[in-house]
Amino acid sequence: MTNEPIACAADGIDITGCRVSLYPMKDHFAQQILTSIEKTNTSAVWQQTDLFSTLFRGEAPSVIDAAEALFINAYESKTHLVGEFTFSKGCPGDTAGDTFLNGEQAQPNKGKNLANGDFLVDCKYSFYVFGENHYMEEIATIVQLAETHGLSPRSAHYVTMLTGSASQLFAYFEAALAYAHDHLPHYVLEATVSVNSPSKKEAMPHD
Repeated sequence: MTNEPIACAADGIDITGCRVSLYPMKDHFAQQILTSIEKTNTSAVWQQTDLFSTLFRGEAPSVIDAAEALFINAYESKTHLVGEFTFSKGCPGDTAGDTFLNGEQAQPNKGKNLANGDFLVDCKYSFYVFGENHYMEEIATIVQLAETHGLSPRSAHYVTMLTGSASQLFAYFEAALAYAHDHLPHYVLEATVSVNSPSKKEAMPHD
């Protein structure tokens, strides 16, 4: 058995993956999750839903498009919803299977995402760089991109906090992963996205 690295691309096209877990804070949460999955157009990605999450694999723009749609399709104006996202590319243990790759980078949900993603969200996220000595500079660049997308990044212990519309947030994720794709061999972005949190309402000042 040789120690040759496992290729993380097929026909020269890199594989990006994202695991999404949705947590609607309501009694009938299962139907809300299932409805979101049914509404999401997954024609441009490979998809698998298991006990814990839904996995999308394929070309980065298509994966981000599907992940964004899954969250937006689960949104309800009066329900506290949390989404957990793990984006990854370049893992040495990855394989070229279980993907949808055709070079088109299609985003079949983009129109609906833009139309329905104007609600306000809060996000905490961490970006991890592997195999690079100057990883702190790369992380700083990723955080600076959030500023250009109007998300007002704020530092906290172990994470960066963001606030903006769902559309703004996922447009930022797309820009951040596009930069990472061009400059980094292996990276992971972990994000928690929240909408309609009662904790935020309780923290607001009263007259």
